[in-house]
Amino acid sequence: MAKRVLTVLGLLLVLSASVIGGQPRGTTSMGVHLGLFSNSHNDIDRANSDVKLFASKTIFYIEGYLNYYLLDFLALSANLGSYSKGDIRFDVYEGDVQTGSFLGQASVYPMQLGLKFSPFDGQLPLKCRPFLEGGGALIVGRETATMGSTYIPGWDGSIGSETDFNWWAAIGTEIPLSPTIQMDFMVKYVKTNFSGDIAGIKDYSGVQMSIGIGYVRPHKKAGRENRWQPK
Repeated sequence: MAKRVLTVLGLLLVLSASVIGGQPRGTTSMGVHLGLFSNSHNDIDRANSDVKLFASKTIFYIEGYLNYYLLDFLALSANLGSYSKGDIRFDVYEGDVQTGSFLGQASVYPMQLGLKFSPFDGQLPLKCRPFLEGGGALIVGRETATMGSTYIPGWDGSIGSETDFNWWAAIGTEIPLSPTIQMDFMVKYVKTNFSGDIAGIKDYSGVQMSIGIGYVRPHKKAGRENRWQPK
C-alpha cells in the first residue's frame, strides 16, 4: 500500500511540474532527519501458532543526509540512518500454557545512495520545493542481545549481523528559513529483507516519516540573486 501511494504521488508531482527547479548546480546541502519508522512487517519469520511476538512496530529514527546538485533540478543524494528495534520478545506456548520465552534486540543501519528530483523553482507558497528521491541501499542489521529459556522455531538464537541490498523511495518538500538554512518534511519507504533473521525477523521493510533541518551551501559561482531564499 505504501509503495502504491508513493508511486501515485510521484506521478502527480512530475505531471504537475511546469518549470524546472532553480537550485544552482554545484549547491551542497547537508543536515539531519528525525522522525518515526514503522515496520510494515512485524512478525516472526516462520509462522507458528505456538509462538507469540511482542515488539514495537513504530520506533524512533535518525538520519544524516548530503545532497550535491548535479543540475539545477537534479541532485546526488546520500543518506546514513539508524534505528533500534528495541526489545523483541517471543513467548512460547503449549496450548494455553507458556513454556518459555526469548528476548532479542536489533539495530538496523540503512546506507542509501540515489537521485533527488526537484521540479519546482519556488512558485509555491513559502517557496516550498517538493521533491522525489529514490535509489539503492545497503542495509546492515545487527542483533545486539539475545537470551531465553527455550528454543524458538525459525530463529537460530545467535548474535550476529545480516546485510541486504535493496531499494528506497521518498517524497517530501523543502522550506527555506534563510539563505543558508532549510527545513523539510519527508515520507520514505525502505525495502529490507535479510537472508537470515535478526532477532527472529527477516523483513524490516517500512515507512519513515521525518522532519529535517539542514544547511545549504550555494556554489561559489552562484550570485546572491540566484540563491534560494524566502521573500
